[in-house]
Parts: sequence; C-alpha cells; structure tokens
Amino acid sequence: MPARVIEALQCSNQGCDCRKARLGKGHVHCPAHEDSDPSLSATEKGGKLLVRCHAGCAQASVVEALRDQGLWMKRGHRGARRTRQTRKDPIRYEVRDPEGCLAAVHVRIDGPNGKSLRWEQPDGRIGLEGVATSALPLYGSEALVSLANGAPVVVTEGEKAADALRSKGIAAVGTGTGAGVTPDDDALGPLVRLGSLLWADNDDPGNQHMTRIKAKLTRLGCQDIRSVEWADAPPAGDAADAVAMGVDINKLLTEAKSWEPVDVDLSGLLNDVASFIRQYVVLTECQLWTLALWTAHTYVLEAAECTPYICIQSAEKRSGKTLLLEVLSLVVARPWSTGRVTAAVLVRKITKDMPTLLLDETDAAFKGDKEYGEALRGILNSGYRRGGVVSLCVKAGADFDLRDFPVFGAKAFAGIGRLPDTVQDRSIPIEMRRKAKNEHAKRFRMRDAVLEAGKFGGSLDGWSVSAIPILERVRPDIPEELGDRAADVWEPLLAIADMARGNWPDQAREAASTLSAKGTLEDFSQGVNLLKDIREVFIEKGSDRLSSATLITALLDMEEAPWGDLHGRSLDARRMARTLKPYGIKPVTIRLPDGSTPKGYLKSDFADSWNRYLPVAATSATTATNLSLGTPDVADVADVADR
Repeated sequence: MPARVIEALQCSNQGCDCRKARLGKGHVHCPAHEDSDPSLSATEKGGKLLVRCHAGCAQASVVEALRDQGLWMKRGHRGARRTRQTRKDPIRYEVRDPEGCLAAVHVRIDGPNGKSLRWEQPDGRIGLEGVATSALPLYGSEALVSLANGAPVVVTEGEKAADALRSKGIAAVGTGTGAGVTPDDDALGPLVRLGSLLWADNDDPGNQHMTRIKAKLTRLGCQDIRSVEWADAPPAGDAADAVAMGVDINKLLTEAKSWEPVDVDLSGLLNDVASFIRQYVVLTECQLWTLALWTAHTYVLEAAECTPYICIQSAEKRSGKTLLLEVLSLVVARPWSTGRVTAAVLVRKITKDMPTLLLDETDAAFKGDKEYGEALRGILNSGYRRGGVVSLCVKAGADFDLRDFPVFGAKAFAGIGRLPDTVQDRSIPIEMRRKAKNEHAKRFRMRDAVLEAGKFGGSLDGWSVSAIPILERVRPDIPEELGDRAADVWEPLLAIADMARGNWPDQAREAASTLSAKGTLEDFSQGVNLLKDIREVFIEKGSDRLSSATLITALLDMEEAPWGDLHGRSLDARRMARTLKPYGIKPVTIRLPDGSTPKGYLKSDFADSWNRYLPVAATSATTATNLSLGTPDVADVADVADR
C-alpha cells in the first residue's frame, strides 16, 4: 500500500523531484493542497503507512484527501466497521454567487474527534489558491435575487444553521468563513437592500463576528439591521440547535431588536489597554502609547490604506520580546501567534483569514532557510499596503499556474538585531532591554491574563462598528519630521488618536517623532552615514575643500564610526569614491593653500546630497547646512575636467 500511494501521487512532470521519491525518501505532492513543490512524506512502520505534509496540512485533511482518491485502504474488517460507525459521510455545501454560478464547495466531515472542514474549488481541486475566504459569496446568496426590497433575511454563522432555517421556509444565508473572518463588501452587498436579522452563535467569537458584520452593513448603507436574541441558548448554540430543540423560531425573529452602535469611551479604553500591557512588560511611555493605538488599529484595519508593522527588537535574549507578543495576542483582533511555518502555510493563512500575525524569532527566519526568508521578506514588503500580493506558482491539474495571494494585514514580529532595511522601513521599532533590578512587572500567567483581557475584544469590536466609516474619510496631520514611509504607517494610528481626543493626539505625535522620526542614525545606509560624517569633518576643519587623505584620516579617527572595520578592512580612498559615486560626488584635483594639488573633494559638491539625505538638527549639522558653501573659483580647481 505505501508504494501504491507513492506511485499514485507522483506527478507526470518529467523534471519534478517527486518522480525520484521512494518510500521513506523524498517527497511527493500532497493531495490536500495545491503547490509547486512536493511536500508529502510517506513512511512504512510496523505495516502501517505514516504520512506527513511538511507544508502544514493537518493529518486528518491528508488522510481524507487520500481516501477520496481511493488510496487510503482500510486494514481488516474490524477497523472498517469502526470507521463506518463513528465517521459520517461528508456534507457538501455549494457556495454560489447571486447569479447562481458555483464559486466554491465547503466540505464538512463529522467524526469521533469533532468536525473538520475544507474548501474545494468548482473543479474539485482542494483549497482556494489565491482566493480569500472573505471574498466568497454568502452561502445561499443565489436565493436573495428573488426577494423584494426590505424582505428580512437571517444571517447565520455557518451553512448548517442557514440550512436548518431554510428547511422551515425562512430566508437565510450563512457565512462559511468562521467567526475569525468577516465577509467583504462584495459578499455582503446583496443584503444592503434587504432587512438583515443577525443570528450569532452563543459565544464571544460569534457575537464579535456578527458585530463586525453589522459594522460593514452599516457602512454599506443597510437601513434595517436587527439582532436575534435567544435567551435560553446553550453555550455556542446556533440556529440549527434552536430548530432541533423545537424553539419558536418565528417568535424569535419577530422579537429581534434593532441594533444600535455601542457608545465607547475610546480614550479610556486606550488607557486601559496601555495599563494592561504595562503590568507585564517594562516599556517606555511612547512605546505603550504606540502599542495601545496599534491594538485598536487591528480592529479597524478595513479603514486603513497602510498598516504599520510592530518590530520588537533587542540586543540580547531574555529581554521580553516573546512575552510582549503573548500579551498582545490577548488584546488584538484575530491573533495568530507562530514562530516558524513554511512559506506556503504563511501566505495561505494570511490570504484565507487575514489574521493579526504575531511572528517570533524573525531574525532566525531571515538568517536561516533562504527560500523561507525570501518569502517572508516578500510578504512583509508587499503586505503593509492594501492590495499588496505575493505571487506563487501553484499546481493546476497536471500543469502549473501563477496566482496572486493577498497578504495585506496587521503584523508584529520579534527578533534580535536589525531586520532587512525594506522591512525596517515599514515598521515602528520597539526597542527592548532586559529588566533592571529597580524595574518591576507582574508575573504573566496566561489563564489569569486571558480573563482580564476579555473585556477589550468586545469593547474594541463595538467601537469599530461606528469608527470604520469615520476613519476611512479622515486625514490626520502628520508631524513634519516623519519621512514619507513613516507618514504612511503612522497615519492610521494618528487618526485613531485624534478620534480618542484627550491627551491621545499629543501623545501619539510625540511617540511618532520619538520612534520613527527620519534621521535616526540606525536608519541610515552606509552611504548616508558617510555623507553625515564627511559633513562633520568639513565643519571641524572649517575648509571648503579637503584632500582624500585628510578625509580618510579624520574618518578613521572617529571613535564611534564604523570606518575602521568594514567587513575586515578599513575605509580607503577607492572605497570612499565608490560609495559616494551614486550621489553624483567624485574626487577632483584640488589646489590647497600650500600650493599642492592632491585628489580631494569640494564642499560645494556635497551641498545637494546633504540637503536631500541628512536631517536638519539644531547642532553643528544645522551649521553645516547653513554655511555658505560657495562656488569654487576656476583657478582653484587644478583639473576641472576630472569633475
């Protein structure tokens, strides 16, 4: 049997590595998802077949996919009888658009260990490659076309509850996304002209899910939104349970109450979030203000054009980075905490659920597996702006296809040292240090902290309902000292601060200037650092021209500058010239007061680059910018042609 599985799953591609696979050696293509790389290993042990998908598919999904292909054979009648008794046939929910065209199939499998779900494409392929579940039509959307304007429609979480109501002659649609993902505007659009009766599952995730749907319907212009309240519902009870228990459904629908936005004291709520974080992690005031605003931002992500990344860094281990991620996981919207997953899982998870990604040990990810590091870099580079995608080659039948995966979403990551410049540029840095002896924080116990943080999710969800349409339109004032990229990522946080009022507008701008103002030394490239230090040398020497040798000597004498050790070599005239060349600056033959004519640099040649790349500071740097740079006399330049 194992050899049969290996042979059956090898693709027909002559160049594919899976044709080289042997039992226990190498990988073949996993039938539970589509990708371009073989990821399934199969091993025989004790007469049993052991399978594992290294792209992250659950073993139950792999086994079910193998069973669908007739490759997972049952050994012995006793085991087969047990399977028939405990495992039910899959239930297939066909999701169609308003025109009736099949968009996807949601397959539910009830087993002894609970239910499992998977998506299939219209052609039967497993998984929704490049399609976010939030973009799928609501289950039952094809029946909405025939309803008159204003006709009430019940919206449930899941297809089973919708089917239970439809069996009673009640118009109903279901969200197949689960409580963690909100259908997008196009999916909810058909409900706008109708009356919407939102029936939430009786648990916190279900109530928050319907609250987010209320927010979107309100923003889209839906006039009649009511909430169905089943007072005697069991924990996690839904409409299907109500039908099974013989509850008077029509009475519940008739008594549904009009929904009103929750009045939330945003300023007080942000203060509470900051205080909650402060209990467990030692941070500066600016860092706490930033994290509180970013937490609120994860709930109103739909209103933002860009999202700031939170880059948690430290010079050494045991500085509280992982602890901060754990604390944030209790207060942000749709948290997904992970340390290391495959690139395929990372991209598909972001596309499918649009979670708040809390990624630990990012430094190891970039320094480790090259393919994963490049995939992570692509996700972070593209995912900070709405519409950003990552393109992957995926299997399409016997061939391969290129598909775009949306990766926009809130992300926080922790690591030691600096990240790649392109990622750092899209991030708000949270520098952490080991706790000093005089600094105290409450010991973090997850069970206790979960209970304390529970109030934030509901309050922020309630606030987001009315906040999203407002935040979409506002354009907050941006501090002048922020660069263009920093202005992009801080804009949504500043908008939230302005909405909170009180001290928050001033606190937010102070935090932005402190954490992300342009001109911070560590944000400079090597070329800009060289320009900065050369400017200091010109100021110190008080001259309008310096020889290359004089510049090199002065740069090497700077104690905190890196010029004495650049990957094992010190800066020399050739390397300095090569570094300055992209800025349009090159050495010329100059005439010095002693009559010598060495190669060197004129201060006037640096004027444009200093103005463009260096900050204006109220120190000698300002003096350098304001000094009269002058234009050298032709007679002073011994070899103008060299310029």
